[in-house]
Amino acid sequence: MNERYYICDKDNNEIVYGYIDYNRLHGFKIKPGNNIPYEGVEVSRLVLVEPYLIKNVLKRKITHKLDVYLSFLFTVIDDDDEDPDDLELVIDDVKRYKSIIMNKYSKFLDKKYIKGLLKKVGMVELELKEKLKELSKQNVKTSGKSR
Repeated sequence: MNERYYICDKDNNEIVYGYIDYNRLHGFKIKPGNNIPYEGVEVSRLVLVEPYLIKNVLKRKITHKLDVYLSFLFTVIDDDDEDPDDLELVIDDVKRYKSIIMNKYSKFLDKKYIKGLLKKVGMVELELKEKLKELSKQNVKTSGKSR
């Protein structure tokens, strides 16, 4: 199945139209997440081929995801009556994110950056596990037999 692609040339200010086989193209594949309706070209997926661009996009995605995890971690630490089930779901999500980093992102980023990133994610996971242990201890103490 041929799909339409557009190439913008900076020098000539021309748009080149054509078809490309995405199955043979190696790069980082992205599905845009914006759901804002607009007139014009609708992008259903994007394949980044240039290494510099891939690194920039991945680092931005990683920074955003780490900020989300850290903000959740701070709200969990500050909140005393957190539900352990929600915490377990977030821990599972962090584990899934670690596997994505090791399997998918390690192809495009250098080993030093991946190692530092896994260390940061591991620290977040460790803090969440400690909070889960603390909550489970509190639940055991409160659910004990009373006379």
